[in-house]
Formats: sequence, structure tokens, C-alpha cells
Amino acid sequence: MKTRCLLGALLLSVCSLAGCSDEDNNGSGSVTPFDLGKTYYETRLARGETQIYITNGSGDVSLAIADENVLQATYEEILGADEVKGTVHLVGKRKGTTALTLTDNVTGDKETVEVKVTDCYIAYEIIASNHPALHQDMTLYLVNNEASDCYFYSEDHPDNMPTATGTYEFFVRQTEEGTAPYLRLSYPSSADGSFAESVSGHDFRIEMQGADATSSASLTIIETYLDVDWEALIAGAQTKSLPPARYTLLLTVPDTDYVITGILSTMAMPENVLD
Repeated sequence: MKTRCLLGALLLSVCSLAGCSDEDNNGSGSVTPFDLGKTYYETRLARGETQIYITNGSGDVSLAIADENVLQATYEEILGADEVKGTVHLVGKRKGTTALTLTDNVTGDKETVEVKVTDCYIAYEIIASNHPALHQDMTLYLVNNEASDCYFYSEDHPDNMPTATGTYEFFVRQTEEGTAPYLRLSYPSSADGSFAESVSGHDFRIEMQGADATSSASLTIIETYLDVDWEALIAGAQTKSLPPARYTLLLTVPDTDYVITGILSTMAMPENVLD
């Protein structure tokens, strides 16, 4: 009888401890299963990062990277949060693909995902335009690779595929007013710049003065993400500086009334497009 009482007290104590542990981890007495719901991610090389948000499980997560030469991954737990329990930060170290295993240290659940490191790129989101091809709500992705690829995306284009592909080039040109930076876009187009079958190059002046003018910060973003050496371009055009202004990127086409206003961002490109 005495033995049974001692055993019952011991079991009651163990159950009480287990209940406290569950309540500490979830706040309501239970821990939900750990599941990501996605098995593939992309992140760009060297610049910026991609986040994986942990919304279930205990929030106590450890990471294991198959090839640490390709990817850097760190985990940040968010204590006391209801919807997001933590965030995995992905930074590309070298182009390639590797596996990342996430383990919930409380539930024991594991999730292995494939992470692809692509070339670095920036997005140019057009917010106002009267250009025949580069219209409002279109986004251009300028890729930092040997080919200087550019991808043109329209919101109404199906299946997240680009409307067109082309190339880009930044340069500096001497003008009557002084020195001005330019962006040359080559894409399937006609003489007026609208989309067509043959590839043509069109020069856009980056306006540094006036309403909605481009800022020096935008030029810094271009330099950082696309490795554009503005100092070398400026020296080649025999001028000293480019005046600072606001944080947009304003493009015009010389000898026309075309004006394109947009913003530079690190918005992620649709997956499964870049090598």
C-alpha cells in the first residue's frame, strides 16, 4: 500500500512538471507541431538576406547547413510572440545550392529545405510613367552578373514569368549642363521603345535635379548591389561630383517627353528564374 502511494505521488509530480514545461513553451499548455509548409528558398549573393518565418512549434530551433561555403544561416528566436516565434536569416556566400535542416529542439520535428544562392540583384519599381513599354506598376530586376541581365515584369503577366528579358548598362555622359549619369536598357523593342521582336538599346538619363529627382543614395544602392564604379565613370567624363537629391530614381529619354519615376528596392525576384 505504501509503495502504491509513493508511486502515485511520483507520477503526479512528473505529470505536473511536464504540464509546466508545455505551458512555458506555448503559453497555453501545448506545443503545436513544427512545419514550414515550403521546401525551397532563394537568397541573393552577398547583399541583403532572405527570411524564413517560424510560425509554429516551440520556437526553440537549431540549424544545420550542408555546405557552409554556400550559405550563412542564423536563427533569431522571438520570445512571447503569438504569430511569429522566430526568424531564420539567410545570406548567400557563394552561388550554388545547399540543404538547410531546421530542428525543433522541443518537439523533435525536423524540416529540410533546399536553398539556392543566386546572383545579386536590385529591383526598380515604376510608380509613374508615360513610356510605351516601361509603364506604371512594372518592375525591372537588374542582375549583377557577367551578362548584366535585366528582367521586365508586369503585374498582369501570367505565371510570374517576365514580360521580356534584356540587358542594362550604366554610364556617364557629358552634356551642355554638365555631367549626367545614364542607364542603357536593351530589350526587344521598336524605335519608340515599345516592346517588339527585335532587340534595341534605349538610353535613359538619370535626372539628378528637379521634381522627384534621383538621390545620391540611389546611386549608392546601384554601386553596392551592382558593383557600378561611379568614380571611374565620373573621372572618365571629366567631372567631380553628382549632386544629391531625393530617394527616387527618375529616368527621362532625351529629346522626348517620356518620364519614368520609380524606386529602387531589394524586393525579391520570382523564384526559379535565375541560375
